[in-house]
Amino acid sequence: MSGGSRPPKTSASIRRWNSSTASEQLATVREVCGTRGKALLKSFDGGLAIGAGFKKSANEVSDEICLGVLVRRKVDEPHVRPVPKRVEVFLIRGGKRTKFSIPTDVEELGDGEPHAGLNLAQGVRAFNRTNAAQGVPGAVCCIVADTSVPPNHYVLGCRHVLALSLLTSGCAAFNATDVADRAMTTRLAELHATLPMAANGRPCLDAAISMIHPGSQVAWLAPGNVRALAIEPGVQQPSNCLVYTPNGPLPAIFVKEWANVPLPYPSCGNVVIAAAYQFKSPTQGGHSGSPVMTPQGLLFGMHFWGDTAKQIAFAIPAFLLFQPGLFSVNFHLV
Repeated sequence: MSGGSRPPKTSASIRRWNSSTASEQLATVREVCGTRGKALLKSFDGGLAIGAGFKKSANEVSDEICLGVLVRRKVDEPHVRPVPKRVEVFLIRGGKRTKFSIPTDVEELGDGEPHAGLNLAQGVRAFNRTNAAQGVPGAVCCIVADTSVPPNHYVLGCRHVLALSLLTSGCAAFNATDVADRAMTTRLAELHATLPMAANGRPCLDAAISMIHPGSQVAWLAPGNVRALAIEPGVQQPSNCLVYTPNGPLPAIFVKEWANVPLPYPSCGNVVIAAAYQFKSPTQGGHSGSPVMTPQGLLFGMHFWGDTAKQIAFAIPAFLLFQPGLFSVNFHLV
């Protein structure tokens, strides 16, 4: 045989990865995130979070499953330890230590911020009870009811909207917060409970509920009679989703899932969000709280943070928002 050089041999760990099914690959990456995530982050410079999902190229989402590394900025300097194209890990398979070579993908967070911008699908505005000029536009994910008889009803949305966290010192909740329709013509609810949220504190979720005033006739219904009908229990990868914003539905292509993501909040600095789905979607200010769901009403998450230029949209997984004991009251969809 003459001429040219032989192509490099593919290692057994790469062949093992390539021969795995997509579901096996995703399960493997999730296992690595859960067992090796912190150690891997320490081996890279500037890493914010480790995630599992699909590779992106030129802002397009591929079908290649990978280990994602979220960074504030991509830096190409000699002294910076870069994220390698693949990571080699040993996992137990069939009772034996087995080596896998997993492809990686580096995601740049960008300069986004929490989005702050009678059918509640048209959006709401949270405002200071003593100063209506102080307010934050946002959206409502859904309407829920507690287990009392008769039940109280609430709107579920983002803490940074419903508690005016963007307008208060630090991440403190402004308890005298009311909620009205986007045009501020009908006052319909008042802040009832928020989830703890502090800069550089323990992992948290950006969410709050406001109690709807008894007798208020409110509904959440997008065009086409679309509303949340069921909560995805955390067993499916988000698919066929749209972000149902007050300006209409936007496509939401699932990219990755992240754990313990430090996101910059203007009023209080970096807040560690316990879990987030990342989508490719052109959301904008005022869309915080919008449900991310299928046209059939399967709710996957609540949009709460994004970067319009980079089409990064983060959503809190719905199954986490509805876990018993998270809020001071337990609730269900209505």
